[in-house]
Amino acid sequence: MKIKGTYLLVLVAMCGLIASGVGLVTNVAGLFFDPVASELGILKGEVSLTLTICNICFALGGMAAPKLMKARSPKPLLIAATAVLAGSTAALTLCHSIVTMYVLCILRGLAAGVVGMVFATSVLNNWFVEGIGLVTSIAFGCSGIAGAVFSPILSGVITGGGWRMGYLVVAILTVLLNLPAILFLPSVDPKGCGKLALGATSKPTQNEGKKTNVSVASTGGAISGILFALVLVYSIFCSGLTGLPQHFPGMAESFGLGAATGATMLSFCMVANTAGKVILGILVDKFGAKRSILAYCVVVIASLLVFLFVRGPISVIVAATLFGLCYSLATVGISMTTRDVFGPQNYTRVYPTFSLGGNVANAAFSSIIGFMYDFSGGYDLTLWVMLVMAIATAGLIFGAYAQKNA
Repeated sequence: MKIKGTYLLVLVAMCGLIASGVGLVTNVAGLFFDPVASELGILKGEVSLTLTICNICFALGGMAAPKLMKARSPKPLLIAATAVLAGSTAALTLCHSIVTMYVLCILRGLAAGVVGMVFATSVLNNWFVEGIGLVTSIAFGCSGIAGAVFSPILSGVITGGGWRMGYLVVAILTVLLNLPAILFLPSVDPKGCGKLALGATSKPTQNEGKKTNVSVASTGGAISGILFALVLVYSIFCSGLTGLPQHFPGMAESFGLGAATGATMLSFCMVANTAGKVILGILVDKFGAKRSILAYCVVVIASLLVFLFVRGPISVIVAATLFGLCYSLATVGISMTTRDVFGPQNYTRVYPTFSLGGNVANAAFSSIIGFMYDFSGGYDLTLWVMLVMAIATAGLIFGAYAQKNA
């Protein structure tokens, strides 16, 4: 598959939006917690709440995205969202109160959500038929790449110029990353500029008109409630799994392996986070979403069994790397499952709800895992819960495809 011309520009534009809305809003947020707390004389937890607020509002912004995308030209929406996102980020440099920061983070989250994952994946679903798994995974992978590339840069800026200068740099980077979408995205749908999706033909596809529980794929009619519930619970469970890696340093300590092992576990997990998304996209294009996602579920289940029963320094690092594939299940997996079982015509009707459920689950489980540790005095209870959830994700995928074909 060759992606060139307008199609390449669309892909680059969506990569920029996800790198900006997820990479710069979420993946570098932790760099600011300590310096902000220290200067304002408040608890680190009070500062970390800014990220929780951003993530919840990001999901709410995604719920609004489908209605806002209906305009013929996406440029006014992109300009307005970028202005609010960059402006509220820059305004954080003037804050001397955590309450003011909370208000600004509401604006940041909503603006990022409006042109974030729902917008980007919907545009990709409209513009690509061939290679949709690959392009979706590349776009999602840019969130991790942005975090990896900009984290050391921003860390240096914060060390040298303070956290206020750090937020100013984030605001500038936000504008730069969103510029390709503002300048080069001609329309949300290729039909708006007289083109077909890459790989599409004017003839009906093999699946069009196929009578299923979700005949909505071509008609936009009623959606099966059972199918919707299965995919929603899948979204919640696999997104909940992504709350575990931030606890890897603590897990390593509890296993008696030391802080260095915990840091290595987290680093390898983040590498798998990015690479796993691209690999999953390729597998989806070659073998289909169901088989590929189930294969990833098996790997994640295996990694949890290693955590539970084999706790050597090498084995837990390998397990942490394999567990990093859960991020792919919670991003590419949700997107591809939604497209596959509901049809591309219904993507914007249902995906925002799945995205909301996933974001809330991720935010909730980060805290729930901490409470389970406090309650049990270790991570065994957490790992058993994670194992049950991972097995359930595989069962939910089986159930969703069975329901689709019923």
